[in-house]
Amino acid sequence: MLTKDQRRTILGSNRHLNRMPTGVIDAIAEQAEVLDFAKGAVIFNRKDSSVKCYILVSGHVSHPEVQAAEEQFSIARETTTQGQLFGWAAAVDGLPERIISARCDVPTRVLAFDGKWFQDLCRSHGEPGLRALQDLVRSYAGHERKIGGRHGWLSLRNVQKVYDPLGKATVAVDGCSIEIRPGEFCAIVGPSGCGKSTLLNAVAGFDTITDGEILLDGECINSTKIMPKPGPDRIVVFQHGALFPWATVLENMIRGPIVQGKMTKAQATKRARELLAQVGLSTIEDRYPAGMSSGMCRRVEIVRALMNDPRVILLDEPFRGLDALTKTVVHNALLDMYEMNRKTVLFITHDLEEAIYLADRVLVMTTRPGSIKQTIFVDLPRPRPTELLGKEEFLQLKDEAIAAVHEEAVKAFEAGEREMA
Repeated sequence: MLTKDQRRTILGSNRHLNRMPTGVIDAIAEQAEVLDFAKGAVIFNRKDSSVKCYILVSGHVSHPEVQAAEEQFSIARETTTQGQLFGWAAAVDGLPERIISARCDVPTRVLAFDGKWFQDLCRSHGEPGLRALQDLVRSYAGHERKIGGRHGWLSLRNVQKVYDPLGKATVAVDGCSIEIRPGEFCAIVGPSGCGKSTLLNAVAGFDTITDGEILLDGECINSTKIMPKPGPDRIVVFQHGALFPWATVLENMIRGPIVQGKMTKAQATKRARELLAQVGLSTIEDRYPAGMSSGMCRRVEIVRALMNDPRVILLDEPFRGLDALTKTVVHNALLDMYEMNRKTVLFITHDLEEAIYLADRVLVMTTRPGSIKQTIFVDLPRPRPTELLGKEEFLQLKDEAIAAVHEEAVKAFEAGEREMA
């Protein structure tokens, strides 16, 4: 059996963990479980749910999916060095699946600890612990992109936005940190004026931030050091719609890729018709926005967003104002498109029911200055039929969200907050 001092020494030899506050390593040394695996044993398989992180004590673990070492992101084909960390997807907020497997080539001993507990432990040590956790998560972002071939990882790190800093200095968002994994559908809810749209505008490149940074697949797209700008890698679907009224559905669809030089007119037309056919809209390609319902226009806008093959789709309350029946139809159309394409989605809404129905994870923001108050994991199977709205498990998640948002809404009302971005 390993003593606590031996465990501490092993943990301290890891280059990620030795940057953590001393208390983190001590806590892991106290809590980590020693596990022994026989030759040929599988510690975890690709696609398994990520629960535990592992530190190698002795032995040899191979990762068949890794084709070559990626020194920049600490990706290795095998884990052979004492103190080496693997399986750290469990340390990433959002309950990710494993993207590689871990198999023992010889009898192997590891230290194992719960990833969610580790996240909470790091956050309990304030800014140093949070920063170290974010560095680890950022490494995993590169890991997933390189190994899984997946794009669309959004990382908001300690984002702050102050309006009119030389005047009334309204702090809209402060210390907001979010990790959204490739292909994840993430919704943000909160009381009016909490900063939901402020965050979306900053991600889209429409607005600057006062502090912190925003990264997309490890590349900084917004910080105090660079001027943000919109790009085809982030497509926004707005609340009030943005279809060109003088153009047909097909013309609206093909304009972006042609102007950007991504496709010829023939290529864009072919792709647009394929997308419209996938969602049952082939018969409307010659119609103009004025001749369609609001719900139909929203469906076209979402399909149009896919034309540019973005890494992230940003939805800024696109269904606000639709009647209940139309909203249900559009929700199901969005879910169908998400199932077919699995793009990263950041969805801003006031509607708690639609947030839970659509998303994998719902983030509840505090009243101004906005930050993340609570994370609600929507562990409901996909595809999601409309009947799910009446199920007990759905109603429990809805009640949890209502309680969290109501508390913040009361605070906003008492403070006399007015709605703004």
